[in-house]
Amino acid sequence: MEDAQTNGMARENGQDIVLSESRTRFNEHKGIVLPSHALPEVIEDLQSFKFRPDDILVVTSPKSGTHWVFETVALIMADGVWENVKRDTLKNHLEFVILNKDAFDESKPMTMFYKQLDKMPSPRIMFTHLPLELLPPGVFEANAKIIYSARNPKDVLASLYRFIGKTPEALFVTWEILYSTIFTDQFFYGAWDRHVLSYWKLRNDKNVLFLKYEDMKKNPTKIVAQIAEFINHPISDDVRDVIVEKTSLDKIKKEMKRLEETLEDGYMFSKAYGTLNYFQKGVIGDWKNYFTVAQNEQFDKELEERLGESGLEFDYE
Repeated sequence: MEDAQTNGMARENGQDIVLSESRTRFNEHKGIVLPSHALPEVIEDLQSFKFRPDDILVVTSPKSGTHWVFETVALIMADGVWENVKRDTLKNHLEFVILNKDAFDESKPMTMFYKQLDKMPSPRIMFTHLPLELLPPGVFEANAKIIYSARNPKDVLASLYRFIGKTPEALFVTWEILYSTIFTDQFFYGAWDRHVLSYWKLRNDKNVLFLKYEDMKKNPTKIVAQIAEFINHPISDDVRDVIVEKTSLDKIKKEMKRLEETLEDGYMFSKAYGTLNYFQKGVIGDWKNYFTVAQNEQFDKELEERLGESGLEFDYE
């Protein structure tokens, strides 16, 4: 992807962001394109990050239900009570500097989130977009739990385009660029198929739970129960049903609004940089609003070749 530089752009929600050239460029590490606030030196330092046996790490390729999954996990841990969710570990990606309202302002120091995580009490729920080849090995050495969420790649593209097209660093990222790079290392966090298939191969590991976004939408009761069992946190059927209701998109958005209104940094759970909503449409099939007929035919052919005999399939509507 192209480096994007900009000295200003319209914001969605009124909060101005001070931009600096050095903080509005994509990074690259070992040939893989990263967002501007995933620093190569941080990813290298993370290779010695100390995981704990009771850690839960949510992993996704971008726009594949990241926040939805960790909100569900956190609510399970809190037995269905939003007010009891421990949120300190949920403010940011493991590999990011903190995405607060000063994130693009060169005059403000960057805060490395993983250094804060070191000091936080267990159990810790963390999340990351790191591909398997960049994932800290300590997560396996500690036998921590990994929950991987995958989403059909057509909706990944649609959601990512809506989201990143509004960020300062992506002023020049077009639909055509995203579409043409999803199966290459110029896509964020590397080729989508390699990212997903590498974790798909671990799906039978006792410490790995592989979920699909579409299954979460279509059968949330089953998925909530599955997550609760996986993280060894039993819940009653009544609590399960409460969690299913509260993790619907409308209810999560209401909870995010409550956090924004009651916590000084509450916006960090719902909006990147305080402006860009993590929770968007949350639907299956929105890709139809973006793909041309020719693009869809080409995409289907290449996807079939890349998934091959893996057995991994997705719902697209």
